[in-house]
Amino acid sequence: MNDAAKQAFDLFLLTKAATGASPRTIKYYKSHVTPFLKRYPGAWDNPITMRTAFLEWINSTDSPATFNHRLLTLRPFWQFCVEEQIQPPTPDPFKGVHQRVTPSKFRDIDAMKVKELLSLPDRKTWIGLRDYALILFTLDTATRPGEALQLTPTDFDLHSFTATIPATIAKTRRPRTIPFSASTAAALNDLMRQRPPQWKDSSPVFASVTGRRFGCDQWNKQLKRYCLRDGFTFKPYDLRHAACTLHLRAGMNGETLQRLMGHSTPAMTQRYIHLTNDDLKKAQALTSPVELLAPRAKRAPRHVQ
Repeated sequence: MNDAAKQAFDLFLLTKAATGASPRTIKYYKSHVTPFLKRYPGAWDNPITMRTAFLEWINSTDSPATFNHRLLTLRPFWQFCVEEQIQPPTPDPFKGVHQRVTPSKFRDIDAMKVKELLSLPDRKTWIGLRDYALILFTLDTATRPGEALQLTPTDFDLHSFTATIPATIAKTRRPRTIPFSASTAAALNDLMRQRPPQWKDSSPVFASVTGRRFGCDQWNKQLKRYCLRDGFTFKPYDLRHAACTLHLRAGMNGETLQRLMGHSTPAMTQRYIHLTNDDLKKAQALTSPVELLAPRAKRAPRHVQ
């Protein structure tokens, strides 16, 4: 890697961390920018060589997601270098390059599958009690797995049925307070009563059996153990997606859902709204009074034989 590029990238990461970027975000930048700088050390020399190398790099993948990841990490780094006067402001190496459309990552999950999942954890064990409470909490609040798994007892108010997502663990780096139901509060209360007295308040609520943080990968593996009768298994984000669609189908409006989910813009929330709009279209087609009372007449052929 070019020494000057490495120094600039280290400064970029330090600045990101100082302005509130999470360790996960820092890792995200490293995982995409570092391989590029190593593969194309000459790209740092000027905007023209940067553009040539970048176009070759993004065109080497057929995955829209990978294409977008490369664009969304390298472009901010270059823009930072321009702002810091490390690189010239023109020409822009990324001019005319736009994100590619990626397929939806969420699955529309039937409510009965969720109900079956809730019957599977053995609540006579710590693991089963934790899993049951975590599923309920996610369904009620649509919290991201990475946020929920870091919550500690001090983040919960079981009397007011609310939890606070601190800025330090929120994906958007903005705190938010989210409500949950009395049933979820009861499950959380049962879980917290079973915490060993040796565990400190710093131990997450949804901890491992040793009181350590229970990671997203571990949660994913645990959910796979709860296999439904038809072979279906859940992923952590499936529960968040299910929560969104179930809230919408029960009557929640888009603005409220956006606040609940912690989306910084309505764009992502709209994807769930479109999904439930499909439900409305299907229901309307089945019960349409017009189709019942005045169905469309069969069209006459254009040409008479």
